[in-house]
Amino acid sequence: MTFRSTFVRTALFLVAASSASHAQEWHLDVQGGRIRSALDPAGEGTATVAGGISYQDPLTAFRITTGYPVEPESPYWGAIGAYRRAVIRKSAFVAGLDLMGNAYLFQNRTTSSRDLGGLFGPFTSDDEKRSGHALAGQAMPLVGFETGPFQMHARAGVSYYTASIADQSRDRTVKLGDIDLVFQPHPLFALTPVIRRFQPRNEDASTFAGLSAAIAVGRSTLWANGGQWLDVDTVASAKTTWAAGASFNLTDRATINASARHDGFDPLYLNPSQTSWSAGVSLRIGGSARKPVAPVPSAYDKGVATIRLHISQSSSAPSVAGDFNGWTPARMEREGKYWIYKAPLSTGVYNFSFVTAEGTWFVPDDYPGRKDDGMGGHVAVLVIR
Repeated sequence: MTFRSTFVRTALFLVAASSASHAQEWHLDVQGGRIRSALDPAGEGTATVAGGISYQDPLTAFRITTGYPVEPESPYWGAIGAYRRAVIRKSAFVAGLDLMGNAYLFQNRTTSSRDLGGLFGPFTSDDEKRSGHALAGQAMPLVGFETGPFQMHARAGVSYYTASIADQSRDRTVKLGDIDLVFQPHPLFALTPVIRRFQPRNEDASTFAGLSAAIAVGRSTLWANGGQWLDVDTVASAKTTWAAGASFNLTDRATINASARHDGFDPLYLNPSQTSWSAGVSLRIGGSARKPVAPVPSAYDKGVATIRLHISQSSSAPSVAGDFNGWTPARMEREGKYWIYKAPLSTGVYNFSFVTAEGTWFVPDDYPGRKDDGMGGHVAVLVIR
């Protein structure tokens, strides 16, 4: 499975969220398509049906996947991966460590004599049951600054990759670093420019510049990223990297999704440039996601809705932003033990969020109508009948 791209997408959602989700969720996933794994020494996308189980919370992700190729010359395979972020916060400053580990196992069904590319190059085997494996790990210390709709993170660390096929083995160590800036003008949209630098041992360094975006629209989430290798001497198709995808929540537990990607130059695993795609279904089978409180207005009289927030939730005057004001924060006023905001609204359903004086978006855990925004944060739902 494309575990590396899965974590790129996950990281975007987690970093972009204005308020971290406390949900701990287990999922069953089924995918079909021309699927590739970044750890595969052959680096080839193959027509595959894959299934797996995954776990995710705001700082942790874990996945086990197995694949059954449709093409007889392609191998059976399995993959396991884990990610963990340890972080401490002091005011708007953060520091921590990102750890990631992946393993990939495969076994061919037919004799293979082909050019694998990457670390192995031309490879010939007379063993019909030729098998192999690959392991990868990353350790990335980080520092960051998070305030209002802006978040900036810088990381620097090392990646180690080792692969073995039959009696041949190779390994590779790469120093790497990146800087990303997340801009989140409201809870349903995030934009992230990023610069990455790779320095393999005894090789020239490579620099990548890219841009990611994600938006939640109703039950759907759309995401895309793209970028260019700036100092790589290769063909244009290998310099450009892109990916795009969408998911749609059929129910509170079932989600359908689809994605496509083109991988260009690969400084970590040296896989060849190619395009892959997949589509599938994800079913939430467990977790501690909070059941939302019924979405009802605090007050509605003569066409005016009053949104309330108890003063214990915000020591200074917050703002409110939502569908009803173009997601432009509007200051709330004090009335007794509540901050209030009055808006002339017709009947309908509206999403909104509160914003602190410092610019942080939030919705209290027990606020009526609170729900996941599809990007790791939350919005509240206001229903006017």
